[in-house]
Order: sequence, then structure tokens, then C-alpha cells
Amino acid sequence: MLVEVGPIFLGLALAAVLYAAFAAFLGSRRSDSRWAQSGRNGVYAATLLLGLALLVLLAAFLANQFQVEYVALHSSRALPLYLKVSALWAGQEGSLLLWSFLQVLFAALVGGRPSERTHPLVSWASVFLNLIAAFFVAVTLFLSNPFALSVSAPLDGQGLNPLLRHPGMIFHPPVLYLGYVGLAVPFAFALAALVTQQVEDWPAAARRWTLAAWLFLGVGLILGARWAYDVLGWGGYWGWDPVENAGLMPWLTATALLHGTVMQDQRKTFRVWNVLLAVLSFVLVLFGTFATRSGMIQSVHAFSYSSLGPYFLAAIGLTLGGSLVLMIIRRAALVTSRSLEGLLSREGMFFLTLVLLLTITASVFVGSVLPTLTEAFAGRRFEAGPEWFDRVVGPQLGALVLLMGVCPLLGRTAAGLKRLRTRGWPALLGAALLTVGAALAGFTRPVSLVGFAVIGLAGTTMLAEYARDAAERSRQKGEFILEALWNLFGRNRRRYGGYLVHTGVILMALGVVGTRLYPFETDLVLALAQPATVQDYVLVLEDMQQEPAEDHLSTQAVLSVYRNNAYLATLRPQMDQYANSGQTVGVPALRTSLREDLYVVLAGWGSVRETAALKVFVNPLASFLWLGSLVFLAGGAVALWPPTRTARLPVSEARRRKIGTAVGLAVGILVLVAAGVAMWGGSRPQSRGRPLAGQMAPDFTLDLLDGSTLTLSDLRGQVVVVNFWATWCPPCEDELPDLQAVWEGYQADGVIVIGVAFQEETAAVQEIASRFGVTYLLGLDMGERISEAYGITAVPETFVVDQQGRVAYIHIGPVTADELRAELDGLLAGR
Repeated sequence: MLVEVGPIFLGLALAAVLYAAFAAFLGSRRSDSRWAQSGRNGVYAATLLLGLALLVLLAAFLANQFQVEYVALHSSRALPLYLKVSALWAGQEGSLLLWSFLQVLFAALVGGRPSERTHPLVSWASVFLNLIAAFFVAVTLFLSNPFALSVSAPLDGQGLNPLLRHPGMIFHPPVLYLGYVGLAVPFAFALAALVTQQVEDWPAAARRWTLAAWLFLGVGLILGARWAYDVLGWGGYWGWDPVENAGLMPWLTATALLHGTVMQDQRKTFRVWNVLLAVLSFVLVLFGTFATRSGMIQSVHAFSYSSLGPYFLAAIGLTLGGSLVLMIIRRAALVTSRSLEGLLSREGMFFLTLVLLLTITASVFVGSVLPTLTEAFAGRRFEAGPEWFDRVVGPQLGALVLLMGVCPLLGRTAAGLKRLRTRGWPALLGAALLTVGAALAGFTRPVSLVGFAVIGLAGTTMLAEYARDAAERSRQKGEFILEALWNLFGRNRRRYGGYLVHTGVILMALGVVGTRLYPFETDLVLALAQPATVQDYVLVLEDMQQEPAEDHLSTQAVLSVYRNNAYLATLRPQMDQYANSGQTVGVPALRTSLREDLYVVLAGWGSVRETAALKVFVNPLASFLWLGSLVFLAGGAVALWPPTRTARLPVSEARRRKIGTAVGLAVGILVLVAAGVAMWGGSRPQSRGRPLAGQMAPDFTLDLLDGSTLTLSDLRGQVVVVNFWATWCPPCEDELPDLQAVWEGYQADGVIVIGVAFQEETAAVQEIASRFGVTYLLGLDMGERISEAYGITAVPETFVVDQQGRVAYIHIGPVTADELRAELDGLLAGR
């Protein structure tokens, strides 16, 4: 009964938002506040109704109501609670419902309490936003209803797609939708400006909405890149997939729009550019939705084929055609008497930035649709792969980073060259230092050195801007440098937040150069205890473990990683097999450092789990991608954060604003910390690893069963067999007679056999020693200090230590007497 209410809520919401559009239109045309208020009430009602529809669908997931087809396809009884919540937007129907709710919510927020100056703009923007919301609600209700019932209700659902269970993918879709929905706001304000001819006012009214949408879209793209890095197991983060590009293109045009509106605010220029960019950004949102939901493109990110394509294609045509017609009708209002000062000016650099961003967008668009167009018109499909995009788009992105370094050095045209002469030398010095440092670190390819030079120039320019402005304020106000820098961010958040965003992009550019130009990939098949060299690393397979979970079987390889004979980490790549869906999902393991990531994927294993097939990637400078992402997010948040002007406010209001700022700052810090944990929350290394053959055996002191103690270093000059075992381990019991036989046979030659009991009680060890007649030295590893020093992950494991105290042989798993005899004979013969 509950789910039957869902379509009713959708129908009522559609009626309410259509009424809201009609009422807002009458209120704008007649300047009648009663109609305007009635329209706002209509959109509030639609928001409430769609919120209730979302809650009904969530209740269906939580109650395992598999008679609802959408629930049966994306949930199961074993699915954890948090994944049932995220399953709301895991499929096309639920994601469109969420999109509809957000679209109506944004319309309600935009329409609430407009100022007297922006009231005409807000009124007309509400008309357009309500019509957009009505389109999405209608598509959800009539073409993609998440409340549709199955012909027969299964006992259990199929469960959530395993690829969507990563934390990045849980938050990635709704954050992207916030960006997509947000870009409807500057589009609506741009059309409202054309209708009312208030073309100078709309950028200020839409600035925060544009910035918020741009920031959400950027966060969504970063989360998607991290998801690809952590889940897909191909060693990369951005494959120029058409769905990835569908999110990137509106972000690029929104970036151009933000730069263009700065010039319109400051110089009253770029009017036509900004309206075009607002329209283009929203059209690209519709195009991305059309591409991912129509079956036009094939992608791991795309939804399956549906009948929605023609409707979104019609919406694109109507939006683009109607906007261009309106621009032509109002072209007189878009004309400005100001002309561009020249390319060697700040305004000229902004113009070049816009052109470059649009060129990049066009290149990405062509590469994304090229396979479909060539197949349709030439009968032969041409795939624009990652190499094509890197070759075409890569140099353009490099030019964009170069502009970031040059633009702050320029003022007006007359002073541009002078500023370049006086401020340009630190930037050139930074470019030279980074290039030389990169070459000394081994990054010697000419194209990469050019990239490092550009990055060094842009990065030094940013640092110089921070330092120069902070020093100037410190001199004027008598503040410490750090205090002055903090106050600069507080007083001009838009400017310095933008600088911080640029700094983040520059750091990410370092990661792009390293990962794109110096990638390394190899395939390995390792046997237990067999070391393999991968560049500067040595990988040793310690164990293969298999563990059943509620809805999948997890197989894990345990790998010790060494470099320069020093232990670095224990990595655990795994593969999860889901019986219900028949899917197999690899979970890569990472060892991260500032210089490079070691990225290991489990590709398969032997029938008795004594070998592992691995794909190993080394990604230089990958950490700078995620470090730059955090700086980027921080800069966007700073730019978006409203200024706290409390001097002219009542005391209570001033206190409320300060508290709100403090709470918002705390939440922002928590979000950044959470993002950092998500980006670097991969494999946790053990504190120690297993020593390699040829290395010194870690010294230890063992408490023996007879009450005495034994120290390994005191046995120097003798061959020592150290066996880690446990009474609860059947293979350990099987090898006890072999160890006893070796002890009896080689005791006279000075060979010492030591049994180190792992996770044991004294009584249990004494009982099994008595039962098997063990007479060699036995002791308990209290606190597991010895096991940790030897990197023990499972038992039994045996180390043969030579007369010099070095590890000669390692056995992971049971060892036989014959194997030990052959090794001992060789060591004793070489005395």
C-alpha cells in the first residue's frame, strides 16, 4: 500500500510545479506579488511532495519490498543499511527521482526572499526553473517510474551492483546531480536577464549559484576519478570515457562562465560571452543526460538503453533554439561600448582563457561523439581512445596552466610588459628549479620537462602573489605574515579562494604529467615465498586467503613489499565474486608515497591457492592528483563562503552569523578530512614485514617452556631453524614429527630448532608437545612481538638462519624433513 502512494505524490508534484510556473509567469507579467507568492507556495508544495516520494522509495528499500521492480533490481536482504540508502540513486528511475527533487528544491531556494533589485530577475528565473523541474518530474512519472511493480515479487533482490559499493560511488552521483541541477540556475537567470533586459545584474544574482554548481560538479568528478582508481583495477583514474566527459564538459564551460562574469562585474564586458556560456553549460548538462540514458554510448558508467533519448534530444533543441532566438531579439541589450584592451592585459588573458576552455570543451565533445557519428555516417566506428584525447587535449590543458602563471603578472596593457619584467623573474626561476629538480629525479623526457617548466612557472606565480600581498598587508597593518595572509582570505574570499583553486589545479597538473607520461605496467605470476622485482620494488607472496561473506566470496593475496632490502608495506589485493549477479570485482591494493603509487591488482590464482596472478602498476606523482584535489575543494569552499560583515548588524544577529561561520568552518574541515581519508584510506601497512633471504634475521628473546630464556643473537655461529606454529593449526601438527626428526638428526652438528607458538596458552602448548614427543626448544610469543618482527600473517612459517645470522631459506606453509635436510646439509658443508 505504501509504494502505491509514490506515483500519487509524483502526479501531485507535477501539477504543483506546473501551477508554480504559471503563477510565477503571471506574477512577472502583471507585477502582482499575490501571484508571485502563490507560485512560491506551489514550488514549496512540489518540493514537499517529491521529498515524500523519495522517503516512500527509501522505505520500500528498507522494508525489502521486492514487488517494486526497482527495489528488486538494486537491493537484497543481505545489503547493508547504508548501501540500501545509496541504492536510491543506483539506477535510472531512482536517480531521475532524486534529480527531480533537487531541481524543484533549487527552484524553491532561488525563488525565496528576492531583494528589491533582483526581484524581476528572480521572478522570471523562477518561471524557467519551474518549467525545467516540470520536465524532469514528467519524465520520471511517465517514462521512468521508480514505483512500477513487478509481475511477480521475487523472494530476494539482485543486490546492488558491486561496482557501486565504493564510498566514492555512494556520494559521487548525488554530488554530480547537485552540480547539474545547479547549472540550471545561471541559465534561468541569463534568460531572465534577456527578458527583462537587466543584462548587467544577472551575473551578480547568479554568481554564488554558479560557483556552488561548479564546485559540486568538480567534487563529483574528483570522486568519480577516485572511484575509478580504487575499483576498476586498470591502474588509472581518467580514461576519457564518454560519461566522464559528459560531466567534464559543463564543468569546463562553467569555469569559463565564472571567469567571464568577473570581467562583466569589473569591466562591463563579456556580456554576450556570459549569456552564451550559461546557455551552453545547461545544454551540455542535457546532452550528458541524453548520452548516458539513451543508449547512444557504451560505458561502464552509463545506464542501459531506454526510451528517454528522443525526449531529452527535443529538450536540447528547444533550449538551444529558444535561447538563441531570445538572444537575437535582445541583441541590443547585449551590446557594450567597451572594447578589449589588448591581449597583454588582464582582460586579454581572461579572453584567452575563455577561448581555450571552449576549445578544450569542443575537443572533448568531438572525441566523445566521434564513435557514434562515424558509425552512423561512415559505416565504420572510429574510437577516440585515451591516446587521442591525451594528444589533442593534453597540450591545450598545458596552455591553460601556463595562462594561470601569466595572468596574475599582467595588469592593464600599458603596464603589462613592465609587470612582466619586474615580477616575471621569480616565476622563471621557479620554472627552472622545478625542471632541474624533475630531471635530477629521473623525469627526463623532453615533453615532461616542458610540462614541469610550465607548472613551475604557474606555481611560483601563485606563491609570489600570496607572499607579495601578505607582505604588503603586514607592512601596512603591522600584522605577522601568517596573520596577514589569513586576513587576506577573510577580506577577499573570491580572489584568494580563486588563487587556492588555481594552486590545486597546478598540483593536479603535476600528477597528470607523472601518471600520463611515466606509467609502468607489468603482469606477474608469483608462487608462495617467491620474490619478484618490479622496478625498485621486491614483491613476495606470503599467503592466499579466502573468506566467504553474506553475498560474495572474497579471495585475497597477501604481499610483502620491499625496496632497497627494506620492508615498506603489506598489500592485500583481493577479488570478490558475487554469486547472485555473476560479477567478479577486483579491489586493488595501494602503497602511496609522494613520488609514486604502487598499485597491485589480483587477476587470478592457482587451483590450490599457492600461486597468484597479479597486475602491477607504478604511477609516478599520483598523490599530487589527490592532494591538489583537496586544495581545489578548499579553494572552492573559500570562494563560495559568504563574507561575515557584522559591523552594522545588531549584536544578536552578529553573534548568530559568527556562530554560523564557525560551525560552517568546522563542517568544512570535517568534509576535507573525510575526503582525505577516502582518498588515502586504502591498504594499511603492517609495522614490519617478513625478512628477505640474505637479510639479517631480526633478533629476539623467547621465554621457553622450562622457564629459561633464549636470545637468537647468542646462537651466532650455529644454524637455527625458527618455526612459527600454533596448536589450533592442523598443518602445524602435521609438520611437528618432521621438525622433531630434523632436531634429532642434526642436534650433534650444532643445529638448533626453535618452535615459536603463535597466539597460544602455555597449557595447550605443553599438552601437544607431550602428545607428539617434541623435545626441541619451545616457547610462547607473548604479545606477538616476534611474529610481528618476522611479518607472520599465518602459520606455519619456517625460517632457516645461517651461521652469520642471515635468513637463508623461508618456507610459507608446511615444510618437510627432506626439504630441511637438503638446506641444512648445504649450510653445514659451507662452514
